Amino acid sequence: MRAWIATTLLLLVITPARAEGTLGLDEVITAVSKSPKLVAEIQAQLATSNLRADGVTCIGARHGNQWTYLGGGRAAPYECEIGKRTVRVEADRVYFNERGRLLGGLDKADPKHAKTFREDNFRWTWTP
Repeated sequence: MRAWIATTLLLLVITPARAEGTLGLDEVITAVSKSPKLVAEIQAQLATSNLRADGVTCIGARHGNQWTYLGGGRAAPYECEIGKRTVRVEADRVYFNERGRLLGGLDKADPKHAKTFREDNFRWTWTP
């Protein structure tokens, strides 16, 4: 039993915190604007559901407080319920330091120096 507790505590300490936070669909549309097909699909679903982007709330990943400049900021994956359908958007993400130098992806970027990030290669699924 002690070994199980010790292992659990160790995993909690070494595993980076992951959380979700809310953002507006209009913010998601801005984030995915490099994918016109995705934007068009979202706009079509909004029209079908007789909704406006600024009236739809989404969930996105949140940068934890270990990110000096990006803490609390939202990033993919995004999930938005638009009418009776939900879209989930995944993306590749790379980080840059204060001088614009590439730091790498989520697994390589130093949270103390990453000041901006870029998302691309958007992939999405709709349910139902």
